[in-house]
Amino acid sequence: MNLNPAIVIPTYWCGRRSSHSINRGVVYDHMTPIDQPGELPRCLESLRHVVGVDRIILLVAAEPGVENQAAERVRAIVDHFMDLNIVVIGDAEMRHIHRRFEQVGVGEYKGAACLTGYGAIRNLGLIVASIFGHDTVVFIDDDEVIPNADFLERAMHGIACKTPTGSIITAKTGFFYDSYDSPKAPEDVPWYDHFWNKAADFNDYIDGALRGPRLSRSNVCCGGCMVLHADSYGNIAFDPWIARGEDLDYLVNARMYGNDVWFDNQFSLLHLPPEGSQHSSRFEQDVYRWFYEVRKIEFAKTQIDLMQITPSTLDPYPGPWLDSSIHRRARLTAYLRAIGHKEHGEYLRIGNKTIRDAGEFARENCANYFELQHQWPNIVRAMWSNSALATQLGTSGLQSSSASYTSRFSAVTAEQD
Repeated sequence: MNLNPAIVIPTYWCGRRSSHSINRGVVYDHMTPIDQPGELPRCLESLRHVVGVDRIILLVAAEPGVENQAAERVRAIVDHFMDLNIVVIGDAEMRHIHRRFEQVGVGEYKGAACLTGYGAIRNLGLIVASIFGHDTVVFIDDDEVIPNADFLERAMHGIACKTPTGSIITAKTGFFYDSYDSPKAPEDVPWYDHFWNKAADFNDYIDGALRGPRLSRSNVCCGGCMVLHADSYGNIAFDPWIARGEDLDYLVNARMYGNDVWFDNQFSLLHLPPEGSQHSSRFEQDVYRWFYEVRKIEFAKTQIDLMQITPSTLDPYPGPWLDSSIHRRARLTAYLRAIGHKEHGEYLRIGNKTIRDAGEFARENCANYFELQHQWPNIVRAMWSNSALATQLGTSGLQSSSASYTSRFSAVTAEQD
């Protein structure tokens, strides 16, 4: 089957002083100051050598007050890559899309597909891909390098194919390896993270997946190495209410709705993030993330139209992080870090206040995603192959060969290499 993938790359920018947090509740792993080149040029350079690249969509997330400068900075970078077909989506382009939301009566969901928050940013990427009629989206991140020319061929392997058990693959992930050529997470953690160390569990899973068949039902999802066919992304949205870990959450959502994300152990890329240090704001967002995930899974069990998810079905990872013990472990870790980490006061505040606030947030918002889900297919359908909107975004060239995402494709048998 001929597929027409778009490569979608979120890129995060801040003012001239390096930052990670753009406001309370939104924390990114890294943001590039607008007076620095950052990692994006290196990523785009590596894409020059990839066979079959059609359209690249850059999503420019920026801290308040520098949105326009960040978009201009990214466009200046793009000017050095005129041989690539790149669409830049900044604040101005997002407003065009949101006006379309209002025109078709879904304006209340603009915040679910915007340039603030990991889940909402990925949703905006899906919307832009649908506007151009791309039946497949390949997500990568701006701090990654594509090492092989056949990257897209590997990305498309198995998509829209039927497995020996009859499942059709509409979503899959690969894995990262680091500058030491390792796909594993470092397991040497400080003593105060004894109750907050997921590396060993993650590595157990990766070991098995890399030894297994090329395609296997996945427990993990790497948002910077992820492929979604329109039959997946047109029906299942990312969750904009989760603080981080939106990629793994997508896998959980897919299972709730009777779908799967598959792991391809020959689909990988090099991850070279800028140097940074763990800090309390990231831990705080992890607390919000896991509390919310656990509560959402419990809430989903009350919905008769959803598949039930139990933590044990996701062992060895992330199963242990999806049960109620996460509350005790988070509190213990906060207080241990308050003793052993230099940010004593911040971790004490997290232990005394954030643990409670995160629980309240989870209870108050666990139903929101399922309300979005009722409307998501209608939203994507309203945006699909919209030539007028594509022109407003600064380019044309719809994918005329792409069928509507609502059309079920004819599956072929995937070889399990």
